Amino acid sequence: MIVFVPTPPPPERWPPNFEFGVLTTMSFPVPVPRHVNKAFVDLSLRRARIGVELHSYAKFIGKVRAKAPWAELWIVFPDAYCDAAETRRNYEKFRRLASLVSPPKKYLYVAQEFATDVPEDADVVALPARRQCHTNCTREPDICAARIIAYIRNYIRDKPVHLLGPSLRVLRAVHHLAGSFDTASYRRAVDKELKQMMGGKWQATKDVMDMFLFRWLEKALGKKLAFDEPNRHDPLV
Repeated sequence: MIVFVPTPPPPERWPPNFEFGVLTTMSFPVPVPRHVNKAFVDLSLRRARIGVELHSYAKFIGKVRAKAPWAELWIVFPDAYCDAAETRRNYEKFRRLASLVSPPKKYLYVAQEFATDVPEDADVVALPARRQCHTNCTREPDICAARIIAYIRNYIRDKPVHLLGPSLRVLRAVHHLAGSFDTASYRRAVDKELKQMMGGKWQATKDVMDMFLFRWLEKALGKKLAFDEPNRHDPLV
C-alpha cells in the first residue's frame, strides 16, 4: 500500500508492506523530503471546484520536479468537480503540458461521477472518496464505499486504483481494492485518548505527527500496525 501524506515518516518507521510518499497541492504546497521516492501532485479539492488555469498548474508541477528530480511524480490531471465531461476535456488539454515533465512520472485520471471512459494512457484511476458530488463520505460512508466497490468490480481491469482523500470509514471498507491513497486527516486526533494527551487540543504538533498518522491508519484499516517498535516514541504504548 502506498500512502501519500504531507508529513511522510522516515523509512525506518514504515510498517511492513507500506510505502509513504509526500502529498503536495497548489493550495498547500510542501517540499519533497529526500527520504521519499514518490510525490503526489494535485490541485486540491477546493481548486477542482473553482477551476484552475492549466498553465498555472503545469508551472507548479514543474517547480516540484525541479526541486525533487529524483522523485516519481504522481500527476493528478486537472479535474472538474462533479463534471465528468469537463474532466475528460481537461485531461486531453493537459496531456501536452504533462508530457513536458521529465520522468519518472505517472498520470492519474480522476473518474468524476465514476466515468468509465478512462484514457488509455492514464497509469492510475483516482476515485473521489471524501466527497462524491452531493454526498459527504464522512457522513454517508456506506454509500460512498458501495459506489467505489461497484465501480472497481465492474469497470476496472488493468489499472491500479487510487483513493482521493478517503474518509476513515470509507478507507476501512475499500482499502483492499486500492493500491494507494492520500490523506491529511491524521493531523487531527482520531480519538479522545490522543486529544487528552495533547491537553485537550485536537491538532497534532510536529513532534507527534508520526504517532497521529499511525494511530489514524490503525483506526482506518482496523488492525494493529507493526512499525519501528524499538525506537517508537509513542507514549501511549
